[in-house]
Amino acid sequence: MVLSAFLLLFLSTELAAAHRILFLSPISTRSHTNFVKPIIKGLVERGHFVTYWNGLIPKNQGTNALNQTTNLRLLYSPELDALSSDHNVDFSAGTKNFYLLFELPKRVELYCKTIYRDPVFHQLMASHEKFDLIIVEAAVNECILPLVYKFDAPFIYTMGAMPMPWHLDAVSSPLAFDHYSHVGSAYKDEMNFWQRTYNTLTGILAVYYWRWIVMPVADHLAAETLHIENLPTMERIENKYLSLLILNTNLGLNYQMATTPAVIQAGGINLGPAKPLPHDLEKFVSDSGDAGCIIVSFGSLLRNSDIPDDVRHIFLSTFARLPQRILWKWEDESKIRHGESIPPNVKLMSWLPQADLLGHPKMRLFITHGGVNSIQEAVYHNIPLIVLPVFIDQPINAQKAQDDGYAIRLDWDNLTEEILFNAIEQILTNSSYAEKMEKVSELMRDQMETPLDRVIYWIEYIIRHKGAPHLRTASRKLSLHQRFLFDVMLFVFLVGILMFSVLTRVLRYVSCKGTIQKCDLKKKN
Repeated sequence: MVLSAFLLLFLSTELAAAHRILFLSPISTRSHTNFVKPIIKGLVERGHFVTYWNGLIPKNQGTNALNQTTNLRLLYSPELDALSSDHNVDFSAGTKNFYLLFELPKRVELYCKTIYRDPVFHQLMASHEKFDLIIVEAAVNECILPLVYKFDAPFIYTMGAMPMPWHLDAVSSPLAFDHYSHVGSAYKDEMNFWQRTYNTLTGILAVYYWRWIVMPVADHLAAETLHIENLPTMERIENKYLSLLILNTNLGLNYQMATTPAVIQAGGINLGPAKPLPHDLEKFVSDSGDAGCIIVSFGSLLRNSDIPDDVRHIFLSTFARLPQRILWKWEDESKIRHGESIPPNVKLMSWLPQADLLGHPKMRLFITHGGVNSIQEAVYHNIPLIVLPVFIDQPINAQKAQDDGYAIRLDWDNLTEEILFNAIEQILTNSSYAEKMEKVSELMRDQMETPLDRVIYWIEYIIRHKGAPHLRTASRKLSLHQRFLFDVMLFVFLVGILMFSVLTRVLRYVSCKGTIQKCDLKKKN
């Protein structure tokens, strides 16, 4: 009886602590989904009731699959899956950073229209459920913020990569353009005067461009489509309900940024020991001998098989010269030219269990685009890198990895067979890369708690404290020019000019006082 009473008390306590959480990710990417899935699993295991709207229908998940349970409801949208599966970017995107920025209003318009006609969106809008918290994937999902207003609940942004300036601005976190490069400039943390000037001006312009050009597109479509009485703008919804920003960054891997308590860094949340490989893949890797294996993958957002023909030829010619076996993520073998031979040491696969391969003892090198998940997985498993960045945060990730000594950064524009071959040889024969990698891996792992424990704690903290408004800095109420103290500097400058003018007149008066006649003669002249 005592045991039964204790069990009943325990269960009632657990149920009382369970909360209802809505996770919104209608526009996403495979890599960003890999960042949020551990969070959802962790919340479910804690007993919370989670509703997860994912714009991507799961594929090739393996053991990372999310399965519907009594406290996990999964919602999918085929039309959004088509959008999120192909964001219409290719290997030329690196030369079109500003084009992608100026294309944002059209993208937001497309995303909003698709979301607002989706059955899942209307299902949620018509729902009478109550949620204690809403979590929104921050990558161009602002169209979904009317749901935050409807449910009148605090919300959290998650970002599966480096934050954009407007994400930091939304939580009033210091932008710190003096040392923190935004993705549009892609500088090191030590910038010269002109770099700091460019980084600051373009960063501020990006924030205002987002506020004044991009967000109003979502506001207009929401007002025109949803017909919600007194619906605030997306910016006002953020100001009222946004409590936290969770980032896929790590203190040991990324350039340091100045943050407020409302920014949580959780890079590496999806990392863990490598799982066994499928039998045929295990045999290919294990039979590589002492030479080992090299992985080649340029992520899930880009189709690896869309690499230009001349670059593909460079890779294949280089790989034919190597004793290592090569595993190359390649989605479409029809893209290989007729008559172009694949070297016998190269295996093309449409999907790779990347993290598990990196954890295999036969792995020697990872050739990658420098996405944040790829960098983290390589560092976790101590595999040096050759990085060929394309766009967004990849150039900054590549630069930091090279600065820290565990990677070589190459550029697509000047890539040749000899440059690639020499970089591979340098990584494989110079032990300093492996040594530096061990140090960085130790830095990444050295944390007070696991990233997942940290995230779960802060999510529950926000719920316990009803949005935790005390975490919000008063600078939320200031405009950007006030936060940068431009008004103060202008005031000091004008006061300085005024004081200089007054002081000049006083000195002139004092100097003339003893020689009144001379001063009078000057005036007459």
